[in-house]
Amino acid sequence: MPVFKAILKNFNMLLTGVFMVLFLIMIPKSGVSQDTIRHNKFEGNLSMTIQQLGMTYWAAGGESNASGKVTAFFKHSYTRNLFNYETTGLFAYGIQNFAKDKRTEKTEDRLEMSMTMSHNNNKHLTFTSIAALKTQFSDGFKYPNDSIPISRFFAPAYITVSIGYTYKICNELSIFMSPVAGKFTFVTDKTLADNGAFGVEAAYWNVVDGDSTWVPGKNFLGELGFNILIKYKQEFKNNISIFSTLNLYNNYMDANRANRWNIDVDWETGIRFKISKYISTVVNIHMIYDDNVKFLVDGKQKAILQFKESLGISFLYNFAT
Repeated sequence: MPVFKAILKNFNMLLTGVFMVLFLIMIPKSGVSQDTIRHNKFEGNLSMTIQQLGMTYWAAGGESNASGKVTAFFKHSYTRNLFNYETTGLFAYGIQNFAKDKRTEKTEDRLEMSMTMSHNNNKHLTFTSIAALKTQFSDGFKYPNDSIPISRFFAPAYITVSIGYTYKICNELSIFMSPVAGKFTFVTDKTLADNGAFGVEAAYWNVVDGDSTWVPGKNFLGELGFNILIKYKQEFKNNISIFSTLNLYNNYMDANRANRWNIDVDWETGIRFKISKYISTVVNIHMIYDDNVKFLVDGKQKAILQFKESLGISFLYNFAT
């Protein structure tokens, strides 16, 4: 049991290590033929978005502040005769600083990786398997209260494993449908797990024959359902590009039958207006609905639509091999 407890305590580090090993395995080894090397491609971008607002004796009110966000994206593609492999990563972190009381708030925190394997059997319809990880880097708070974390690194962390088919309608639009998709939620923080955060089973007192035993909260929630992933990306001639990703998940094995048609929604859309080679204006809209994520609304804990919108000037550097 001490060994099991030690493994559970360091589970986040172990899981991160597993994903790094899988990532390294998927990268082709050196020494392969020249023909195979031509099917390797590594690309991505680094961007920095900044915004500043200064006020002095402003009658309409307000507060001077400055904000910034750093984003890194990469994609590694490896094509063979029968299968395509693709590994992607998205890392973003943003903060906002208020001058008056010198407080700092987090505005963005994303750590996302995915690995995709597809079979080259058809131009439009391909057998596809996807494994994805989503979590965050640092503690999250419900501001202005910055003393009690409401989320932490790997609390939560979501791992989804899906097997299905991708229908590529055109170069800009594709639809992935998986009738068998596993979604695994990890809450490695003890306090959050005991509170039943993000859908895991909360801690409770188990009373048997007058004796009470404290049962700690679960750190893991497993779900089985279907997954639909729709991707759209297009670049226009007038220096405008747009992308939109809609991810739908339904847990049709929920123990509570009333919850079996509560569909989780993750929809993100971005529009980029290119000013020059390295400078762009970016509009980003992100909406999430997850029945397992509750908020205190009118004195009751319930799931509501999460909405985030951002607009800023980005300094962008693209790279590719």
